[in-house]
Amino acid sequence: MTHVLNLSRDDPVIYLKAYGGVRIRGVDSMEVVCKIDSPQLATLVEEDGDVYVTINTSCILEVPEPSSIKIERAMGSVLIEQVKNPINIDKVLGNLTLIGVGQVDVGKVGGNLSAQHIAGHLNVSKIGGKLTVDDAQSITCEKLGGSCILRQIYAEARIGKAGGSCLVQDISGEAYLARFGGSLKARGINLSQDVKVGGNIEIIDCRFVQDLQLSAGGNITVALNKAMTDMIINITSDKKSITIAAFGEEIKIKDYKYKHQFGNGNLSLNFIAGGSVLITEETDSEVDFIGDLSDRFTFEESAFSEMIQQRIDSATRRAEAKIKNAEIRLGLIQDRIEKIRNTSMDMNGDNDGDEQLGSDSTQPLPSVTRPAGKKGATDEERLMILNMLQNGTITVDEAEALFRAMER
Repeated sequence: MTHVLNLSRDDPVIYLKAYGGVRIRGVDSMEVVCKIDSPQLATLVEEDGDVYVTINTSCILEVPEPSSIKIERAMGSVLIEQVKNPINIDKVLGNLTLIGVGQVDVGKVGGNLSAQHIAGHLNVSKIGGKLTVDDAQSITCEKLGGSCILRQIYAEARIGKAGGSCLVQDISGEAYLARFGGSLKARGINLSQDVKVGGNIEIIDCRFVQDLQLSAGGNITVALNKAMTDMIINITSDKKSITIAAFGEEIKIKDYKYKHQFGNGNLSLNFIAGGSVLITEETDSEVDFIGDLSDRFTFEESAFSEMIQQRIDSATRRAEAKIKNAEIRLGLIQDRIEKIRNTSMDMNGDNDGDEQLGSDSTQPLPSVTRPAGKKGATDEERLMILNMLQNGTITVDEAEALFRAMER
C-alpha cells in the first residue's frame, strides 16, 4: 500500500512518530510517499506547511531532500538518507543509521548509531550500543555503552564516556577522548584532554595541544608527531618497563618512575600505565587500521520493533474477533425481535375480534435463554438496540421488550 501526500512547499518540517522500523530517504519531489503493508497503519497530514506522520508498523518513507525531520519517538530502527536540513531525534529504541545528511541532534539511541558523510555537526546525548562515524564535520557523544569508531573528522571530536574500546583515525580538529572501559587506538589526532582507559593506549602521529595525562590499565605506546620535540614526560609503569626510542634517543628503564625531557620542556605530560610504556616517533606509514565499515551502515530491524509488530498483529486479530462476535450478537438480537413480533401477532389473533391488544400490553414475553452467569445486556448489545431504535428498525415498545427479555 502506498500513501502519497502532495505538499505546498519543498522544505517542510516533518514530525514523525513511528512504532516500527522506518527507512527515510530524501528525493527530488514535493511529495511525502509512505510505502506500507496496510493502509490503516499510517496517517499523513499537512498543516500550515508542516507534515505530521504517524506510522504503526515498518515502512519506507520518501520525503523532499530539503526537509527537516523531527522524530519524537521511534520504537524500531531508523535509517535516514539524503536529508539536507536539520534532523532532531528525541528517542530511537532500535538502531539509528544516518547517511548523507546535514546537522543532527539526537537524544537517546537504544541500539547502535552509525553515521556516514555528515555535512554538519552530529550531537548525541546517549547511545546504548556502538558508535560508528565515518566522514563527518564534527561529533559529540556524551555517553556510550559500547565501542566507538571515528574516522575522518574535519573539526573537533568529543567522546565523554564509553563502556567499550575506541578506534580513531584522522581527526583534523581537536580530540577530546575522555574515558573508555576498553582500549584506545588512534592515529593522526590532536589530543586536547586527559585520557583514561581500562585497557591499552596506542597513539600514532600524536600531537598534544596542552598539558595532560594518559592513564591506562594496560600498556601505553605513543608515536609522537615529528614536530613534538619540546616537552617533559613524567612516566609511571607498574610493570617496570619504560622505553624511549625517539628523536635519536634510545633509553630503556626498569623502574616504576622516570622523567624525560625533550627540548625546552615547555609542555608537561604524565603517562601512567599498569603495564609497560613505549615512546617512539611517528613513521610515514598510512595504513588504514580501521578497514571496511560498510556492514555498519545497512538497515537492520531491531528485535524490539519485531515484537511491536507482533503485538500490532495480535491486536488486529483481537479487534477482528470482536467485530465478528458483535455481528453474531446482532444476528441473535434480530432473531429475538422477530420472535417478539411473531408472539405479538399470535396473541392478537387469539382475541377473536374482542378487545384488541394495545401497544402497552402486559402480556407475558417469551422466555429468553441466556448463557449461564450472564446478567443483563452487554454494552455492545444495548448500543445495537439503541441504534436500531434510532434507525427505525424497531419500535420503542419492541426495544423495551427486548431490554426486559435480555435482563432475564
